Amino acid sequence: MAAVNFELRSYQREALRALREYLRKVVLMDAVADNPAKAAFTDVAEGSYSTAPFVDPATPYVCIRIPTGGGKTIVAAHAVGVAAREYLQADNPMVLWLVPSTAILDQTLDALRDLNHPYRAALARDFGRNVAVMSVAEALALSRPDATGGACIIVATLQAFRVDDMTGRKVYADAGALMDHFSGLTAAQLERLEKVEGAERPVASLANLLRLHRPMVIVDEAHNARTALSFETLRRFDPSMILELTATPRTDPDPTGENPASNILFHVSAAELKAEEMIKLPIRLQTDTDWRKVVGQALDCQAALEDAARAEQADTGEYIRPIILFQAQSKSKTDPHRLTPERVAQFLTDDKRIPREQIALHATGFAELDQIEDIADPACPVRYVITVQKLREGWDCPFAYVLCSVAELSSKVAVEQILGRVLRMPKARRKTRDVLNRAYAFVTSRDFGETANMLRDGLVDGAGFDRLEAAQLVKAHQGLGFEEERADYEHRSDALPVAPGGSDEEVTAAIAKLPPSLKLRVKFDATTREIAVTRALSRDERNLMHLAFAKVPGAEQVIERLFIRSNRIQATEMPEGEKPPFIVPRLGIRRQGALELFGPDHFLDLPWNLAECDVAGFVQRFTIHEDSKAGEIDVSELGKMKIKFVGHLHDQLAMAIQEPAWSLPRLVNWIDRGIPHPDVTKPAARVFIQRALEGGMGAKGYTLDQLARYKYELRRELTEEIKTLRETREKGKYQALFAADAQAFETSADLALVFDEQSYAYNQPYRGARKFNKHYIPIIGDLKPDGEEFRCAVFLDEHPKVRFWLRNVDRKPNAFWLQLPGGRFYPDFMVLLTDGRVAAVEYKGAHLAEEAREKHMIGELWAEASGGHCIFDMPTAGDFSTLDSKLRSTA
Repeated sequence: MAAVNFELRSYQREALRALREYLRKVVLMDAVADNPAKAAFTDVAEGSYSTAPFVDPATPYVCIRIPTGGGKTIVAAHAVGVAAREYLQADNPMVLWLVPSTAILDQTLDALRDLNHPYRAALARDFGRNVAVMSVAEALALSRPDATGGACIIVATLQAFRVDDMTGRKVYADAGALMDHFSGLTAAQLERLEKVEGAERPVASLANLLRLHRPMVIVDEAHNARTALSFETLRRFDPSMILELTATPRTDPDPTGENPASNILFHVSAAELKAEEMIKLPIRLQTDTDWRKVVGQALDCQAALEDAARAEQADTGEYIRPIILFQAQSKSKTDPHRLTPERVAQFLTDDKRIPREQIALHATGFAELDQIEDIADPACPVRYVITVQKLREGWDCPFAYVLCSVAELSSKVAVEQILGRVLRMPKARRKTRDVLNRAYAFVTSRDFGETANMLRDGLVDGAGFDRLEAAQLVKAHQGLGFEEERADYEHRSDALPVAPGGSDEEVTAAIAKLPPSLKLRVKFDATTREIAVTRALSRDERNLMHLAFAKVPGAEQVIERLFIRSNRIQATEMPEGEKPPFIVPRLGIRRQGALELFGPDHFLDLPWNLAECDVAGFVQRFTIHEDSKAGEIDVSELGKMKIKFVGHLHDQLAMAIQEPAWSLPRLVNWIDRGIPHPDVTKPAARVFIQRALEGGMGAKGYTLDQLARYKYELRRELTEEIKTLRETREKGKYQALFAADAQAFETSADLALVFDEQSYAYNQPYRGARKFNKHYIPIIGDLKPDGEEFRCAVFLDEHPKVRFWLRNVDRKPNAFWLQLPGGRFYPDFMVLLTDGRVAAVEYKGAHLAEEAREKHMIGELWAEASGGHCIFDMPTAGDFSTLDSKLRSTA
């Protein structure tokens, strides 16, 4: 298999982590909760839970919400392995992957079958070559080895399983090709299946086959499959779990229960997509009442963007051909003057002299996009696509930069159908020219405000963005105003102020710190004290200059204005008031004269020789309860016998598979494959696992068959044992480092982090009524509207020594962190004081204060290493007196 290098974005990893945590909780709560799916969701997501209509109420039913352009399908592909390991506890899951249309069906099948595609690579990571991907038509002849030999994924539309559809009738019909699947079944298995009328033989149908294997159901674009009939159809297959993926889940409860709110397990914000460079934002909007003028403005924008794209390609090698999506009007028998796709195309060719081959019509009677094999191919001439509402379903072209609506937008539905098409970032990577990082909209309209609100509604209802975020994502546009983009064109800054510490030598030394590619483009004129840069500064380059010039007085505002000027950023896109750069020094450790960012490599020697660790603790704790299967049967409050959902599911999945005989090496290898251990070599891991199994067989008399029968419990316990051993080792090494090398730590601007709106990511925006005035970014991330952390935020916002503060969100790429033995510590708040110092604040409730000693130690070390520039404090139980004293102190 060809290697595929595709790294998940941080929010995609977090979505999968949330799913993994939820499914683990479902398994653990199976023995103690009446409905483990509901109990686990309440515990993990802290929200109310709705059961899926018609299916077993204990069936896990959750949704991952990712806005348009966020990569839902790659998350779905990885979710198969997560569910197989953590919940189904099977190496050969049956997956029913439902999509909304035949166009998306074809795309998904092609991608999952392509060995070089990231979707298939995600499956291969967990199942190797043991993956079968098929359509419903192919599944009607599914062989037993394909159904049981690995992951079996059937991609279909929900309509294919409805009995009123011809294909649907085939799904429920007796099929000779499937007879083999129903031989040798137990009485318990036969009882669950639909029988041939008047006989005891099960119908040899695909529907019965799915029911036998309890499929994991993935519902892509789940907002399209929310009817009672949809859930009634799913009931026929007795699913083991239902995972929805959509940008726009239902969030309002349904009193009838037939269309319940989705159980949103994880929500991705627009801020995360922007920080991860997945989408073009903001959308710059311009309106006019004359549709011909609007078209001309859009064409001017496309031409300017294409100039910028050519310059970008010359610098980076990346090819982009900006495309306009024209939204025309449908035909009307009563209105011959409507601006139909044909009329817009004629205007472009006749009045604007655009070659017809550069135009693709895709509307009723036209399907020219279907004739284009690869619109991103440099040989493709298309620069203008004309449609009415829906483009071809599944059409995805990141080259689409400009939306031009030639008629008054009459409803947000019209916007929803097309707006998401201009949001995706080419190659999911920001460009060096900021004009290529935005989307553009030109609309025929009498009212700019109404149109802007329509676009914002489209971002919310069609693209899945939060309404609070959408308010920030549509900005006024009064023309690009491109200047020359020659490679030698210089953008010049304001003069650096003359001040102590700002000598010419200091400025020259700051430029010398820049990376070579940027340093070649930056010059300093000692006479005028201006900084000149060829080409526009990217946001990353601006931040690098802030870090390099950190010790040059007055440089921060000069660099910020140079960035704004070089990118022609308009006032409507800038936050109110001038803000200094928010630069936070990070903790470093000096090794062989070089200062390095402090991380686990400095106290852990890798690889870890797990083979040397003692297995006695595991052997003593691990116990097989032979009556555990009987223990899955319980008595409900009504006195009737009931069977625990998860335990029963595992029994059914195990019965559907005829496993070969187990040997000790095979069992060791199976367990090892299911335990991630990047810090341990495979030979060392296998030695440890084999010693643990042999210990259980010797000390407690377990047979190999017993261990194999309980292999999932065994693997789970070994995973926890290795985790415990790892944590003990890391803590010991960490403490030893501090005892020996406490003087080696220091902070430096060279290791600093720069906060900005582009890279600030969060899960949910703050929705409280209390208005905060000093948060550095317009939207506050992941702050609850009440509680102890909220009161800490209020204290910071009202403190006279606080210039700005920032909610520091855990596990985001540009969040501030300090290294702990078992992971990273993210303080709750970062604070910029009026005297230029920086503070990190971690709030702890009284019940957690004792557990936070290591956090307190590393925080104090960071502050001490800064030489007075940084402050750390950990207020507890509502007492802010120590924090107040530190903030008021002088450096």
